[in-house]
Amino acid sequence: MKIYFKSPAKINLFLEIKNKRSDGYHNLESIMQTINLCDTIFFELIDKDILIECNDKSINNKKNIIYKTVLLIKNYFNIKSGVKIYLKKNIPISSGLGGGSSNAATTIKALVKLWNIKTTKSKLNQIAKEIGADVPFFLTCGTALCRGIGEIVIPLNDFLIHDLNIVLVNPGFGLSTKNIYKRIKYPLKNQKKINKTLTYLFKGYFSYCFNRLEEFVIPYYPEIKKIKNVLNELGYVNLMSGSGSTVFGILNSNLENQRIKNDLEKYKWQIWFTSTVNI
Repeated sequence: MKIYFKSPAKINLFLEIKNKRSDGYHNLESIMQTINLCDTIFFELIDKDILIECNDKSINNKKNIIYKTVLLIKNYFNIKSGVKIYLKKNIPISSGLGGGSSNAATTIKALVKLWNIKTTKSKLNQIAKEIGADVPFFLTCGTALCRGIGEIVIPLNDFLIHDLNIVLVNPGFGLSTKNIYKRIKYPLKNQKKINKTLTYLFKGYFSYCFNRLEEFVIPYYPEIKKIKNVLNELGYVNLMSGSGSTVFGILNSNLENQRIKNDLEKYKWQIWFTSTVNI
C-alpha cells in the first residue's frame, strides 16, 4: 500500500509572548494560518523497519522529526509493520514556516491510515504535543488561535482566511528557535491584546498583524531587517513568521506577482508566491 500527503507550511499573523513558565518555556498567543507552500510525503507499507529518504540529504538520519514521530506511533500502538517514507522538501528548514512540525503532523495522519489505527483525535493530539509545540496545530490546519507554548489549539472556524495572496522572502539561512527565545527579556513593553487584533483581522486590516519575536531577531540579523524595509518601501504589510528567518508580505492580488518579483530579483533572496489555505 502506498499513499502520499501534502504537508503545508504556516505563517503567524499574530505572535505575542505572555510570560515565562517554571519549566523554562514561554507562554504565548498566536494566530497561525496554513499556506499552500507544501512538502510532499510518500508512505509505503513494508514488513518491518523505518526507512526514510529525502531530496535534502541533511535530514536523512534517525534524528529527524519524521523518524521520531514514526517510532512514537509504532510504540504507542504496538505496531509490528514498518514504513518506507520519501520526503520531497520544499519548505526551507528553520525558516519560521513550521516545516518540521507539519511533517510530523502529516506523518501522524498518514500512519493512522496506512496502519489502520483505531484511535481518537484526543489521543493523537496528546502524541503530537510530545513531539513538538506546533505539531497539534498542523493536525487542525486552517486558521487557529494557539496558546500555551503553542500546543493549545482553538480553531477559528468563523475566521478562515481563504486565498489571501502572500509573498514569502527568505534570506537564505535559518535561525534556531531555541536561541531566539533565550533572548527574551521581561517585562515586555506594550503587550498586544489578541482580541483587539482578531477584531481588526476579521475586517481585513492586516496592518494590525504583529510578531513580538521581531524585536529579538531583527537587531541581530540585518538581512531580515533589509527584507522588511524593502517590502515596506513597496507598500506591503509584512511580518516575520514565527521565530524567523522568513518574512511574508500580504499582496492585494496575484497580479502583483510579476511586479514584486521584478522588484526583488536584484537581491539574492529566496522568494515564493503562495496563498492561505484551509488544509
